[in-house]
Amino acid sequence: MSLFYAASTGGFYDDAIHVAMPDDVVKITAKLRSELLAGEAQSLVIAADEHGMPFLKTPELDRESQADRERIWRDGRIENVKWLRERHRDELEMSSDTTLTNEQYQALLTYLKDLRDWPQSEQFPNEQARPEQPDWIALQVR
Repeated sequence: MSLFYAASTGGFYDDAIHVAMPDDVVKITAKLRSELLAGEAQSLVIAADEHGMPFLKTPELDRESQADRERIWRDGRIENVKWLRERHRDELEMSSDTTLTNEQYQALLTYLKDLRDWPQSEQFPNEQARPEQPDWIALQVR
């Protein structure tokens, strides 16, 4: 049994099953096929080089799709950190010691504002220009 990939169809072929295959098939290993399929499950796309050999690449998105992706990322980041703000507010209302320092709390509020303002930024939706999370937030235990 041998496995093949055809760029013209974007399909995989097995000579034990397929009697007829496109003219542009290239022989691949079972390991490569598994890696390609796993990559597709991670939102990558299968492309072919000039010799028809398949490889994974990040899909090219139009500006609207990039903007949608960045808004989803931004909303997720807000959801992941707003519990810190809520805990700090609760601790203040209970007149107890706060887990965050005043400086950390101000940095958290600034980060949340930067996230909310991200879609209005001139650099939006360039993911390289995303607001940066303060390092100490990753150290907080949920």
